[in-house]
Amino acid sequence: MYIAKRVRRKLESIARNAVHEFMSTDLARRNVESYYNNLRAERLAAPAALSEADQKIVTSLCEVGVYQTRLEDLNLFGAEQMLSQAHEVRDDIETRLAAGPTHVDDPFLIQADKSELVDRAEIYLFGLNERLLRIVENYLGLPVAFGGFNFFYTLADGCERGARVWHLDGEDESIVKVAVYLNDVDVDGGPFEMIRHRLYKGAQPYTRPARHEKLERVIGRTIDADEIVTCTGPSGSVIFCDTARYYHRGKPATGQNRTAIFFNYYPRPPRRPYFCGKPVVALEDLEFAPDRLSDYQRQSAQWRESLPPIAKYVLPK
Repeated sequence: MYIAKRVRRKLESIARNAVHEFMSTDLARRNVESYYNNLRAERLAAPAALSEADQKIVTSLCEVGVYQTRLEDLNLFGAEQMLSQAHEVRDDIETRLAAGPTHVDDPFLIQADKSELVDRAEIYLFGLNERLLRIVENYLGLPVAFGGFNFFYTLADGCERGARVWHLDGEDESIVKVAVYLNDVDVDGGPFEMIRHRLYKGAQPYTRPARHEKLERVIGRTIDADEIVTCTGPSGSVIFCDTARYYHRGKPATGQNRTAIFFNYYPRPPRRPYFCGKPVVALEDLEFAPDRLSDYQRQSAQWRESLPPIAKYVLPK
């Protein structure tokens, strides 16, 4: 069973990479860009107006790639219910950790699993808040695909690996993640960090993950301290960031454990749906009153259903 699963995953990976190679050809890219230009034109024909406060978020994303605020300032519908259930999930994770290492798949990347999330629909539904979708849509200039969320629990072990080294997210060429801290985070508590500028190796953006010293060596210059945005803040802090265009990391925590939720948003449909991981919980896994979602929210959540058959075949399972 284990060997069969590994073989299947390897074949699926080969198929995804083959599709990506084809989609990276000049002919395919021209066709894709023509398609997205038409989507942009359709959206501009019926623009969605933003409040001054929300437009400020979009402008900051366009200019520097990041914006930090607080839940209480955003005043988003459903925030209190989301936080209440999120704190319950954090308690579940800590109970799991207290039971011993055998209850943790990867001590360097601890996430809430499906069993801890499936009965807590308010977290997922918060990510579908129409204001959030409109903000992301105005930044991307395209309809939005909601990619679910990841609920991370970061140990204060100082370990520098995985998402704790500088990296770019590869789901699409431009994406937005919205992070919410569930505890106070100082400089020693594993804050989200981002480098303000796009980093190049020669004429092309450098796309491989790297620790700080290696990244400076590869791009051939020092990364000054004022180029790094360190997002410290109290519980309830919210961070908007384009994690596909700007290098970012969770700074290795040494002072205290950090709990944070990352909500994921892509263009709809994504240019690289085959790299958009299946969410831990999806809309069909949750129980809630159907009339709680608008058509706009459902289209954002169920974007996979409108993909062509070949794209569905290579979607991450």
